[in-house]
Amino acid sequence: MIKTAKVYDAEAYQKLIEQLESESDFLLYGKSERKSTIEQVEGLIQKIEKEENSTIFLSKLNGGVNGHVTVFGGGAPRTLHTANVITGVLKEFHGQGVAKELFNRLFQWAEEKGVTRLELTVMVHNERAVRFYERMGFEKEGVKRQSLMINGSPIDEYVMAKILV
Repeated sequence: MIKTAKVYDAEAYQKLIEQLESESDFLLYGKSERKSTIEQVEGLIQKIEKEENSTIFLSKLNGGVNGHVTVFGGGAPRTLHTANVITGVLKEFHGQGVAKELFNRLFQWAEEKGVTRLELTVMVHNERAVRFYERMGFEKEGVKRQSLMINGSPIDEYVMAKILV
């Protein structure tokens, strides 16, 4: 089941993000690097609820949260049609259609909200994610060279986008 995050989901969302960051080196933050309080997460959800072109979708199964798509819309009048996408699915649920279900809900929401450009970044060596995004209609637009440093090594990222018109 895909649902829109509400303030009462803050603890589950925070725990999901912490678990994702402990499972993967493909995210912006690594294990224990993020220092968010529950109040900060509640504040983020409240802020996003007030924005027409931002949202958080959670995938829930058996009462637990197993994945998310977090969307931050553009704030300037010329970028209101654009949204930045951040996503993650717990490892034990990979290959079970969770991400596809989240992205299909994202595309439906974007159409409802008039968001016509979705963009994201992905580490170039995260081949599984790159293939998934391409299957979902995202295209590589460029490379951000050495945009991240992980364990002292520079990492490149692809900039990918999907135009929904």
